[in-house]
Amino acid sequence: MKRMTLLARKEGTATCDFRAYWAGPHAQLALGMEGITRYTHNRVDKVLWASDGEPAFDVDGIVELSFADADAMRRAQASAVGQKYIPADEPNFLKGWTLCVVETEGDEPVGQAVKVLIPFHAQAESRDVLWCELRRVAATTGDKLALNWTVSTARRERLWAEPDPPSGFICVWLDSVAKAHEAFEPCSELRRVMECCTTGSVAYLIDLLRIR
Repeated sequence: MKRMTLLARKEGTATCDFRAYWAGPHAQLALGMEGITRYTHNRVDKVLWASDGEPAFDVDGIVELSFADADAMRRAQASAVGQKYIPADEPNFLKGWTLCVVETEGDEPVGQAVKVLIPFHAQAESRDVLWCELRRVAATTGDKLALNWTVSTARRERLWAEPDPPSGFICVWLDSVAKAHEAFEPCSELRRVMECCTTGSVAYLIDLLRIR
């Protein structure tokens, strides 16, 4: 099981200060939750492409928290750290918080690669078609792709939340930043799939930080 949470930094907070607090005091607090198997900060460096011209989401980072199973995730959330201390700390550096629990198809590659993360909107019935098309693109380009489909969402009472949370997130791993730009040129197969199968898609170039 995995949680992918869209974060928007607190107004008036510089990007460098947001990232430093997120990776410092807040990350150390989050690591107090038991059952985390993987903890990743996806720090947004730039928008490579947006299907509507302007990004559909207000995002400075997307945090990924993986757990062995649903019970482990529930226990972590029900702990004092998950239920009390983390929510109390978030307003120190966040304006917005939107949680998506996702089911993942595909795997994260081992080793260094350039990562692009694409939150999107789509109908539930298009999930299988989208994954089939993504696998076809991956077979053609050699890039690694994964589809994270949102199965439930949540928001914090004290923070702003996306009014229309993403239906899912596509992760793309490429060999270089130049390849990441090329992947969203008008003639690219990946961009064609995104335009045909989704709406409100935004391709973020990610500065990846693996905490655990």
